[in-house]
Amino acid sequence: MPKGSRARASWDKAHLENQCPQKILTLDYPYIELNREFMAALRVDCDGVFLTPAACLAALTEKVRDGRIPCLPHIIVGDLLDDSRYYRPHFIWLLPPGSAVWRSEDKRCKKGPIRLFDAVARGLAAALLDLGADPAAPTMTGRMKCPTSPFWHTITPNSDIWPTLSEYADYVDTSVARAILVRKAAATQSGLGLTASNALFDALRTEGKRLLAAWHFGADKRMRGNREALADHLHTALSEYADKSGHRDEVVSYVTGKVAAYLAAHFDPEKLAGKSVNRGKLLDAVDGLKTVKERQQAGGRHSGKAKGANTLQRLREAYQRLAASSTDMTRATLAKEAGVSIRTATARWREVAECE
Repeated sequence: MPKGSRARASWDKAHLENQCPQKILTLDYPYIELNREFMAALRVDCDGVFLTPAACLAALTEKVRDGRIPCLPHIIVGDLLDDSRYYRPHFIWLLPPGSAVWRSEDKRCKKGPIRLFDAVARGLAAALLDLGADPAAPTMTGRMKCPTSPFWHTITPNSDIWPTLSEYADYVDTSVARAILVRKAAATQSGLGLTASNALFDALRTEGKRLLAAWHFGADKRMRGNREALADHLHTALSEYADKSGHRDEVVSYVTGKVAAYLAAHFDPEKLAGKSVNRGKLLDAVDGLKTVKERQQAGGRHSGKAKGANTLQRLREAYQRLAASSTDMTRATLAKEAGVSIRTATARWREVAECE
């Protein structure tokens, strides 16, 4: 971490500052920031609550035995509650001495190791989704619960195994996109399943982007703080919108939190006017499919259903307009009014007529 008075810490991870000239005093604060120029620690935020610290360690040990992660974290830092529950720990893996990743604007700085660092952090989160890992949390800020602070309960279960980034990459999936991970986390941790969770995620994502654009162009005061504060504002606004979904409050809260955190962390005003890509929209349709061909076929079936539903809706609206105007109802007039071929109008004629 930075030397002496340059170290930043705080009582909350959103507002880190230089607190005092002595590092030993800085290390008492609940939140700390490591060296952002030479990144030596991989951190995974966990939203899970475990019965005890031992239960948390046992769950992680199972992941190691299953080959999902190469080793236990070197440091685990969480909140030990009065009833012995271990609340929302941070899992921290340290890189071997001399293996820190240089991150700088210097032209000599290589971007490959930085991308690998981010990909490994995502991969570790992906392996621990069912334990409550939060893939929306930024991976390169160096901000974490301070292991030396008396505010937390710290475990150091691994002092022997120190993989390199390349060795981590042999275990975890470094190809999965963050947007996909966030959707999977919402589905897993809400208990909704992929189909219902994906639909809710898309609705909240659309509403969240609309709110961010309105706040940005309206110079709303909610846009003036840091991204953590923005996520809180967005979560509050989306919670009101999500209340209409019909799902239980605790279920909706998981999905809403993931959407708010992801949108706030990746908000870019310059992209508001552009066309964005909704990654993971078909996650529930392609999940588990192994080959590109299978995914393309599933995507084609989904697209075909969507187009078919849209065509049927256009035909029904055209039917209603023709009926209201007392125009002769034939397949030809219906096709012309709906803007489709006579063949399509003929094929869907019975479905259109049955809706009356």
